[in-house]
Amino acid sequence: MSSLSGATGSSVHVPAVAPVAAPASTRPHTRIQSGISKPKVYTDGTIRYGLFAIAESEPQSLEAALRDPNWQQAMHDEYMALMRNKTWHLVPPSAGRNIIDCKWVYKIKRKSDGSIDRYKARLVAKGFKQCYDIDYEDTFSPVVKAATIRLILSLAVSNSWSLHQLDVKNVFLHGLLEEEVFMRQPPGYESKDRPGYVCKLDKALYGLKQAPRAWYSRLSAKQQQLGFKPSKADVSLFYLNKGGITMFLLIYVDDIIVAISSFEATATLLKDL
Repeated sequence: MSSLSGATGSSVHVPAVAPVAAPASTRPHTRIQSGISKPKVYTDGTIRYGLFAIAESEPQSLEAALRDPNWQQAMHDEYMALMRNKTWHLVPPSAGRNIIDCKWVYKIKRKSDGSIDRYKARLVAKGFKQCYDIDYEDTFSPVVKAATIRLILSLAVSNSWSLHQLDVKNVFLHGLLEEEVFMRQPPGYESKDRPGYVCKLDKALYGLKQAPRAWYSRLSAKQQQLGFKPSKADVSLFYLNKGGITMFLLIYVDDIIVAISSFEATATLLKDL
């Protein structure tokens, strides 16, 4: 008991209050706080990709790639594909020309279970060294609008049309160049007979600023030769009416969706694409 003295001299006794204990924390104690961890168990057949990614990775230089026979074969296959496609021809260098460089890009293609499918080497031009109005002009390439895709898919589903998906391999290598583009010879594949020559590109190459536009221009011209007409609402939508059969083509770079109103005519019309 404690007492307080007032102004009149009388004292008032106040009972002592016992300290109130702080409430115990109700927050649960997790296993992570105790340093206990349990690896996640996948029940859908998924395999952790990191286990395979650590085992082997892409080389970071040409010298490292040349020490591996797998990457040597991948580079050889890519180079021979470019030669068969007649992507360039060698010309003597000339003063005043803008000559761009190129490099090899390496990628390991894996299967769904994470194992190695194949080794992919791609020759890429250093398009950032191109000069506007000298070796390129327009670079814009249209792609189909999302609203157009939804419209055609809903139309095909509502009328039970046939739907197909096409994918073009090495799509940019098919584009024809209108400008004069000069590039140094690929590293590791310089010509022994003409080591000082440069490559004059006849067809587009990955990395060029105008490569997407060159591909679209060639594809659009070919489709119109086959009788397709571009839509006025979306230039990446082509349609064809032939013998009472309607066919739509949706173009998104190298991915093509085909919608045909007749299942029987599918094989006949697709073989011309």
